[in-house]
Amino acid sequence: MSSKELLAEYSSDLPELQALTERFDQSDYVSRFLRKRHKAPSAVITKVFTTSRGNRYLGLLFYYRSGYGKNKGWDWSSYHIGLMNSFKGMCAIAFFDKSNHALKFSPHFFKRYKERFSDLADWQTRNELMRARTLSDVIAVYMKRNLSITWIETKSVFFNKVHIFGPVNDGVALLQWDKKAKVLQANTFVTEDMLNEKQKEMVKYARIYISLPKAQRKKFQFPDFLLNDTD
Repeated sequence: MSSKELLAEYSSDLPELQALTERFDQSDYVSRFLRKRHKAPSAVITKVFTTSRGNRYLGLLFYYRSGYGKNKGWDWSSYHIGLMNSFKGMCAIAFFDKSNHALKFSPHFFKRYKERFSDLADWQTRNELMRARTLSDVIAVYMKRNLSITWIETKSVFFNKVHIFGPVNDGVALLQWDKKAKVLQANTFVTEDMLNEKQKEMVKYARIYISLPKAQRKKFQFPDFLLNDTD
């Protein structure tokens, strides 16, 4: 499926998905979960939802403390990641409405994430990864920590597939944009210690870009030497 088709599928599911998420937010499970974390400034809950059309989504519910004293409570927001089975295993799909793209993560991506990031992660994240029994558990750990991604389109092309360098919180997602099929896919994950010097410069400039106000980002240009083949 192309990015356009995946986004159309998500848009069709969205009203029901939002209703399912709001119902879950009002459940006893969420109340107990937040009660146990009453001293924490924030909390994250993950939950898999299935729509009436049979599509599955990983819901990420982000809770933030708000108010003071007796008025102290929780504000929350949510994000949904598509879950799609393939002959290679479970894929994840992140939806970006503003850029009109859907980013598909291959099963291989999450296997490499668990393998490569476990040794570098803090003890809590490492414990979550080691306890993950299924690929969807690993997807949940990754998505909680890496929802933001900066896309750097390089000049490297292989069989109509443009190589894209995607710095995230825990490392770098290596993507390909298939111009013919119009599919954007994250194939594998690497940690920063695996990068060469030019790739480390790309991460540096990506962090500068993401720190800028949105108005200034439109004027920002990556140096040409970074956009050539990243090998």
